[in-house]
Amino acid sequence: MKRILVLLAASTAIAGCSTTSTPVATAPTEPVQAPAQSVAPKPQLGTYGFDTAGMDTSVQPGDNFYTFANGTWAKNTPIPADKSNYGMFGALDDLSKERTKTLIEEQAKDPNSRIGAAYASFMDQAAVDAKGLAPFEPWLNQVRGLRSKADLPAIYGEAAQIGVPTPFATYVGQDDKNPDQYILSMYQAGIGMPDRDYYLSKDAKIAETRAKYLQHLTNVLTLAGEANAPARAKAVLDFETRIARAHWNRVDSRDADKTYNKLTVAELQKRAPDFDFAQLLQQRGVKGESLLVAQPSAISGIAAAVRSAPLGVLKDQLLIRSLDAYAPYLPSQFDKEQFAFYGTALSGTPEQEARWKRAVDFTVGALQDDVSKLYVARYFPPETKAAADQLVKNVVEAMGRRIDNLAWMAPATKQRARAKLANFTTKIGYPDQWRDMSGLEIS
Repeated sequence: MKRILVLLAASTAIAGCSTTSTPVATAPTEPVQAPAQSVAPKPQLGTYGFDTAGMDTSVQPGDNFYTFANGTWAKNTPIPADKSNYGMFGALDDLSKERTKTLIEEQAKDPNSRIGAAYASFMDQAAVDAKGLAPFEPWLNQVRGLRSKADLPAIYGEAAQIGVPTPFATYVGQDDKNPDQYILSMYQAGIGMPDRDYYLSKDAKIAETRAKYLQHLTNVLTLAGEANAPARAKAVLDFETRIARAHWNRVDSRDADKTYNKLTVAELQKRAPDFDFAQLLQQRGVKGESLLVAQPSAISGIAAAVRSAPLGVLKDQLLIRSLDAYAPYLPSQFDKEQFAFYGTALSGTPEQEARWKRAVDFTVGALQDDVSKLYVARYFPPETKAAADQLVKNVVEAMGRRIDNLAWMAPATKQRARAKLANFTTKIGYPDQWRDMSGLEIS
């Protein structure tokens, strides 16, 4: 939805808006004045075309084209304190949030508005702090209460369903080599930092980040009221370091052929016998004989690490993952701790976004189509959508003419290219059919 809002904001910013003038009443004896011509103001973000004032022409384009094209803009534009980087898409996102906030606050005046209730519930930090961890304790106690590793597949499956990361990440998407079919994909996970190098590299800067991560693990366990937090945090870090050794590097993980491994559940189980994947997939509600495994050797290595790790370490890791995943909705000390590491230490963002911005994101995420309909009604009128649709139609037609005129392309290839172009589906701004959110209750 965030992406949709950015696109909508971009459309309105690019298109600008026109003002209307009201004819002034005149005496019958005087000639009637023609209405003043409406003058369209400049778009709020830049002008049409390329902003030459943002260039740095002292730099040769062949030496550094980005600085040549944007150097002056980058030099003179401060990065907001609540962002790790900034550009025009960031500016458009800010504009969208401001507009969406206005729409949501208007809805909040209606006591029966789901949108207003969702926003108000997130904004009420005092109520969240007063409740403490009580609303989350049933899940945390379920994690704490694990008695056997035999229960891990079921609780990992349940964790994935509620958005808590586990050592085995899964999602459903199109089969890369059979796009008419959806399939479950599994890929390496189980680490709390972005990449294996954060655990294994001897680089001084990365070692410093690793130390901050260990402190973060300690702080989360301490905030949760767990005893002996430093030693338990170190055990979790050691466990994740073993997982990191099994992970593929980024280059191999981006290789479309290496990461396309279609296996039956039985074949996966044979390659990684240390974990009950059939039970995990059953808990996830997956039906089907095959799945795509992105990094088979890594999955095998992670399964072995899980088998050899003490149950207490596995529980502590899942406890920390749960508290980090739900930190935005927990008391402020958890939220601040999560941001201190992932926002500042890892991403370099000095300040967390204002709570109202996060509340907008939460509300949009919970009631995506409800909020989108309001946004479209105010900021993306039918004539703007029609113009955008026509623009895309013109591009598609131009592509068709280019295919027809390509001297080097064989007739059979042109036919296939034309067929591919004919299957292009235009999706501008918002869907043709909104989802019905009336069954969702906000408490």
